Amino acid sequence: MLKVIATAIEELCDAFERGGYNPTPIIDIGVLVASADGKVDMREREMLLDVFQTLLDTSLTAEVVDHLVTASLEVIEAAGAESRAKLVAAILRDCDAVDAGVRVALAIAFASQGLSKAERIVIQRIAEHGGMAPARLAKLTADVRLHADPDPVSVRMSIAPVSRPGGNGPSSSR
Repeated sequence: MLKVIATAIEELCDAFERGGYNPTPIIDIGVLVASADGKVDMREREMLLDVFQTLLDTSLTAEVVDHLVTASLEVIEAAGAESRAKLVAAILRDCDAVDAGVRVALAIAFASQGLSKAERIVIQRIAEHGGMAPARLAKLTADVRLHADPDPVSVRMSIAPVSRPGGNGPSSSR
């Protein structure tokens, strides 16, 4: 799973750089998926922090990444998930990175407790607003599912293998 999401995030970062965007839509994608059921529990928040701090290949501290996740949650709550999904999809489409964005969303979904109905709906909205054909979404879903372990803890560990002492997230010594 690490290869799937790391490659997709690398593609997104490159696409955002070419398009003149910062990488925060990657965080929005993860937060949209994690909050699909109406809340982000502590385990999902920790997973988001692990994934983003590790895979954005950044020297940002866990506190800064946590702030970015919190800010994304606040924007989604204020603007609405549908509105934010449309905006993220428009950015992905503008950067020609809809596939990569959907792969990140799917990997995040499978890393929690598998792809839930609510997460599937959020991902379908992003894909649809990004102009992705349903058949392409089905193919990407099947591809990511092949890399997912049925145990969400194993999937999470395969996405963000670098841990802080005590297992509370990524190491800040990258």
